[in-house]
Amino acid sequence: MKIIDRYIIKELFPPFLLGILLFTFVLLINRIFKLTELIITKGVSLLDAARLFSYIMPSLLTLTIPMSVLLAALVAFGRLSTDSEVIALKATGFSLPRLVAPVMAFSFAALLLTGYFSLYLGPEKARTFKRDIIFLAKSRAAIGIDEGIFNDSFKDVVIYAQKAPAANEMEGVFISDERSPDESYVIIAKKGVLDVDPATGYAFLDLTQGSIHKKGAKATSYQEITFAHNTLSINLYEKLLGDDDAKRGKREMSLGELKSIAMDMEKAGANHYPILTEYYNRFSIPLACVIFGMVGPPLGLYARRSGKSTGMTVAVAVFAVYYLLMKGGENIAASGYMHPLAAVLIPNVVIGGFGVYLLVKCTHESDFGISSIAGGIVSGLRRLKPRSGRQGGRRG
Repeated sequence: MKIIDRYIIKELFPPFLLGILLFTFVLLINRIFKLTELIITKGVSLLDAARLFSYIMPSLLTLTIPMSVLLAALVAFGRLSTDSEVIALKATGFSLPRLVAPVMAFSFAALLLTGYFSLYLGPEKARTFKRDIIFLAKSRAAIGIDEGIFNDSFKDVVIYAQKAPAANEMEGVFISDERSPDESYVIIAKKGVLDVDPATGYAFLDLTQGSIHKKGAKATSYQEITFAHNTLSINLYEKLLGDDDAKRGKREMSLGELKSIAMDMEKAGANHYPILTEYYNRFSIPLACVIFGMVGPPLGLYARRSGKSTGMTVAVAVFAVYYLLMKGGENIAASGYMHPLAAVLIPNVVIGGFGVYLLVKCTHESDFGISSIAGGIVSGLRRLKPRSGRQGGRRG
């Protein structure tokens, strides 16, 4: 590796690490609040919370590493261009593609790391995450059933127990269940025993000698149903970390499981496209590292020409466009209008083509066309303004 390659890669590392910290923190904010609540109000230890964080990180890094590659290339080449180092290097015989070569090597290394997270470590840690959530849920501190108070830890379910003689036992139970707005009801029972099923992630509250109270079909009617035994089920994943984490079964599957399930669903005539979309997405997202590594250097040079704020605005626009194309491709693939492999590659093809265009333009030191497009839009808007006053003046 030549000195210039080491120099450019050294310029990439600080903004890359900053991007990892910044973007990961933004994506973690929602989970930070939920896990902090477990620590403060439910008695979960800091070690357990840190372990849960470590299980979430691989899936987040799969998204933040490509974003950080773009930020690193943009900032590094913006700094080199601002200090006229790019001009000096070109004067000594270095072409722009030669200067971009170490960035592409850096991007390929990021691709390998992201691919490891996306294909292997992410699904594995997602499965471990749910296993540990179940382990925490087995303790009364995590579930949050305390005697003598109204426990509202569960989503849309309030539980009151006069006594809690053991971690999973309750006496004098009062339950208000409003998970279904059209069928909300109240349960009163003499005793209750809590059991957890790790396979399904549900807590089952077995109630004895009680009654169910709910409104009838008419506003003035009222129903009371007595029972000797009744079972109330509660989704623990939804309770501890929200709806999103409770619905991510596909992301916990390995590549082999996704492929096998997709084939079985196709044979059964079921809609297998969402499973195939997840399968191909595991390969598509890491490719964004190389795509962003291609787009970043010319954007950094463009920031030097038009101001740093313009370059950062274009970078944010690239993030937004890639995300919209990715979600649009996923929806198209899941609906079956296009083969999932082709649909999930849409953002990489579009942004990659844009990156090639920018590199060619920058290599020939010609305008990217962005300024011309913006000028044409402004000129067109001016032409749409009414000219009646000006024409009247001319006639006079």
